[in-house]
Amino acid sequence: MDKLDPRITPFKDGFAADHLKDKVDAKVYGAPIRQQIIMPVVPLHQRPATTSMMDTQLLLGTEFDMYDIAGSWAWGQEVTPAGFGYVGYVPKMTLAPPAFTPSHRVCVLRAPVFAKPDLKSPIRLDLPLNAKFLVEDTDGDYLKATGFGYIHKNHICQQTDKDTDFVQFAELHLGLPYVWGGISSDGVDCSGLVQSALRAAGQDAPRDSDLQQKYLGHEVKDYKQLRRGDLVFWLGHVGIMRDEKTLLHANAYHMTVASEPLEKATERISLSAGSILSIKRL
Repeated sequence: MDKLDPRITPFKDGFAADHLKDKVDAKVYGAPIRQQIIMPVVPLHQRPATTSMMDTQLLLGTEFDMYDIAGSWAWGQEVTPAGFGYVGYVPKMTLAPPAFTPSHRVCVLRAPVFAKPDLKSPIRLDLPLNAKFLVEDTDGDYLKATGFGYIHKNHICQQTDKDTDFVQFAELHLGLPYVWGGISSDGVDCSGLVQSALRAAGQDAPRDSDLQQKYLGHEVKDYKQLRRGDLVFWLGHVGIMRDEKTLLHANAYHMTVASEPLEKATERISLSAGSILSIKRL
């Protein structure tokens, strides 16, 4: 039997999800309670403490299967189309029973939500790229998001919209800080940049670079014939080609999302992560 990946498999301390009965030997099995993220950006931690490592972030409208409660924390798994959602703890106050099926998502790096359909009206909050919500009404150039306020039509797209050029969304992140576990306008890490850009284009993706290397695209054999959108993988790192020579990546050397020649990046990265493992084309 293949070893289960604890990042994406809900089991811990003698407990496992019901659907793992034939895969995990546990004392107790349980069914989840479906919840929904009700805040713009929510950290998912390894342990029920703000001081523990943040593995990723969950955005407004994301569904979350809750299996356990530990004080003010809920333990469970992000719900994703392909089942690659991360397992961990989120503050219980950021969850509620699903109140809507998202109809739209944010398609810019940050979208202001106005109190009225007027650019001069107060801004209630900002929603990050890929935040999901239900549009209940339209007023001129503004769409009313249920429970939040008005968002300009140029800042959102329908949930069903797809785009073949996911790199354009990655490029929106240029200059953002490098943040471990980040997938929002607060900052991103290398694989978070890839996941966020693909989600903005209407395609789901695993969270970590090793899973992205395993499940995304097909292998590029000729490294001299690279294209925009090719994914370059090293041990523990991934970047996106903007063209045949330029790499876009969130990295701890620059501590930002940077664009640089692939040749230059490869020379530097090889000192800590070795040679390129593979290049994948979607």
